[in-house]
Amino acid sequence: MSRVRQKTIKTIAKKIVVNYWDIIREIWDRSEEMSLADPKLASKFRFEMYKQLVELTTDVPTKKMRNRIAGYIITLMKQILYLGKFTIEELSTKYKFRGETKVGLPETKEETKEEAS
Repeated sequence: MSRVRQKTIKTIAKKIVVNYWDIIREIWDRSEEMSLADPKLASKFRFEMYKQLVELTTDVPTKKMRNRIAGYIITLMKQILYLGKFTIEELSTKYKFRGETKVGLPETKEETKEEAS
């Protein structure tokens, strides 16, 4: 059985992949070059770099969620590059930023009520 991920983790990861495609692809290519010498080092490099990217581009409250988003970015990249399950064009139609500077968690009903007051 596969793991079920929360919808917020998936949407944040997809937004990051679409909007920071150049950076993510560069990290992926560098790690592919490293994997010829040491595959474990390459996968660790990829994960660490994606963790830093998530931390810089989002306002995720916990370390666990940041790590899960970084792990899902790796899964998405495998699906895009190797399996052909998605294309970046398909994802960009739905997950493109709309004037946001940071990717955030969806607002709760309480936060919207406080802002309306």
